[in-house]
Amino acid sequence: MADDFADLAPAQFLEAIVSGSIYPYTEHRIPKRRGGIRTLHAPIPRLSRIQQEILTCLEALPARLQPHPAAFAYRSGRSVADCAAVHLRAHTVIRLDIADFFGNIRERHVHAALKDAWTRPTEREYRIDLVEDDHGGQEIGLRRTGRTLGTYAMARLVTVSPPEPSETWTNRGTGRRIVRLEATGQDFSVHRPSLVYQHTREGFLPQGAPTSGYLSNMVMREVDAAVTNLAESMQLRYTRYSDDMYFSSRRLVRHDDVDRLVAGVKRALVSLGMKLNAKKTYVARPGARRSVLGILVDGPTPRLTREYKRRITNHVRGAAAFGIEQHRDHQKFKDLAALDAHVTGLLSFAHVVEPGWADKQLTDWKRLRRIPEQEEPVIVQHGLELPWDEEVEVSQENLAKASIDDLVRGAQRYRSSSEYLHMLEFVGRFKRYAPFNAMVVHIQRPGARYVLPSSEWRSKYRRVLKPGAQPLLIFQPRGPYMLVYDVGDTEALPGAWPLPKAITAPVSVSSRADERDVAELWHNTETNLAPLGIRLTLVDNAASSCGRTYPSRSRGFVERPGSRPGDRSETYPTLFEIEVNRNLPRLDRYATLAHELGHLFCGHLGAGPGETWPDRRLRSSSEATNVHARNEVEAESIAYMVLKRVDPEVRMGDYITGHLGPDQRVPELVALNLTFKAAGLIIEMGKKRIPASKLQKAKK
Repeated sequence: MADDFADLAPAQFLEAIVSGSIYPYTEHRIPKRRGGIRTLHAPIPRLSRIQQEILTCLEALPARLQPHPAAFAYRSGRSVADCAAVHLRAHTVIRLDIADFFGNIRERHVHAALKDAWTRPTEREYRIDLVEDDHGGQEIGLRRTGRTLGTYAMARLVTVSPPEPSETWTNRGTGRRIVRLEATGQDFSVHRPSLVYQHTREGFLPQGAPTSGYLSNMVMREVDAAVTNLAESMQLRYTRYSDDMYFSSRRLVRHDDVDRLVAGVKRALVSLGMKLNAKKTYVARPGARRSVLGILVDGPTPRLTREYKRRITNHVRGAAAFGIEQHRDHQKFKDLAALDAHVTGLLSFAHVVEPGWADKQLTDWKRLRRIPEQEEPVIVQHGLELPWDEEVEVSQENLAKASIDDLVRGAQRYRSSSEYLHMLEFVGRFKRYAPFNAMVVHIQRPGARYVLPSSEWRSKYRRVLKPGAQPLLIFQPRGPYMLVYDVGDTEALPGAWPLPKAITAPVSVSSRADERDVAELWHNTETNLAPLGIRLTLVDNAASSCGRTYPSRSRGFVERPGSRPGDRSETYPTLFEIEVNRNLPRLDRYATLAHELGHLFCGHLGAGPGETWPDRRLRSSSEATNVHARNEVEAESIAYMVLKRVDPEVRMGDYITGHLGPDQRVPELVALNLTFKAAGLIIEMGKKRIPASKLQKAKK
């Protein structure tokens, strides 16, 4: 095992790593299945702890520095099943492999990805001064003044340098550096301090370091963006999982299109000096296995391959036929714990893809293995822990979880205009829940009236679940998921009191909008715009003109009054301008504001500040018509749901259907999850003043 360098003080340890005077990694050489050796570089515990802290900082960076949405590996909350789900109903699947992925991500690439990530010290790290040259004389050079580690030092801490010398890169911390004086615009070639940066070996991302996966996604951000644009221009879907790039289409992809795609990907990789592994390029059409990361994607839901299922059933049947001990010996496992870890590992992956099937196999395996209660496994799915519990039928929870993963991605039955408008009508009137959860309930059970967890049905209304009650999953504010049940799946206990009208008729029309209520909604919403960099202006226009939104062309600021009298105003840079016609009736003005905010929150005008909303601007002029229809359907759907919470009798469906295609179907580009979450945020903004920190982190 490598030396832990315990004799070095923390500052000395960091400087030794940066200078390359120590080698804080342990190498593990692992044979590849198809020949060759893969070398893993495991950092010593002392360095690993530092890298874990760096990883925590990386994951908290603003959205503009986070990995591209097409990247699925090494990210919490994303799994191989999520990556595969993007490609469901695929007619053609194309897989490209990046050769020597981690080895080709050099120190210079990490440096470039990190240069905007760290807060610069208040005092510059170096200042121009007279320093001693190599011959004992004086020359203009850089003198260290700050104590904060710079981007270069960070890049050195997360990369591994080979023992032998390799090429160096410009301004990497050794030799001379070009510095420009802002006052004169004059460039100077100045000598760098020689205290730390002595070596001439350029590092690369080590396989085995906790930071490497996430950093690889950051380095690949621009490549992923370029490849995404290329894929969209060819009507392909694209995801990347580490070094595996997947493309799919619901139509036939011709051979010349595949060649054009490969050529375009090669061009995108050139900027990082990367190449494709031609031997691993794979194109699958009907008749061949269309899979992504080992998951079949040729149908409407992800499926396990027959070979993978056979690996599990061979263990279950073998243990059942010959006994667990003999099966362990036949499979050459050193003990039962190793065999059990292997099988439950296979089943954990199976649960993510086909939870119903996997649950039955796990029940059989658990019986054969006779696992004691204290050793019972916990199945982890997408960050949701499902401990075995006698009161909750795990198979039902897994099935519900699988359906909620797919409902937003596909939602194919809601592409027709009538069904889409019916869903908007339901969500707008279902006031107990945020629009996104109302959508989730409606898609899982269109006839639902009122849903609560089983514990609340019992404690509040003395009702219990009927046999075969259907569990519905919704998202909860401080946790991942919550199981709820519709009132129709419950029955009253003796002595239960009658249900209130809010439960028996939750979507009935109660009242029309009150002018004072609308005025309060407007005031609260306007108060919450400033932290998002939005300036709202009332303008005098003809009655036929409602409003517009555009990126701010000034460098001004927008103010937000203090939360209490006497508090100082908050000031934010103006990023977007919204204009609303003051001559419209009050409710129409609020509807216009909701519509324009819908455009913003769905990313139609670009990304928002921090981690607020994505950039979904038009990328190709050839898609202008489709993108315009998508934008108007999303924005008006949001306004419709928001207004439904104010006035249940509002009617806006004709405007939405006017932007549908000739087949009267909702455009494929419409993002249901984004649309319903944006509506939920606008509704919350109208209720009360929201802290700026919460607004700026409100992910859609």
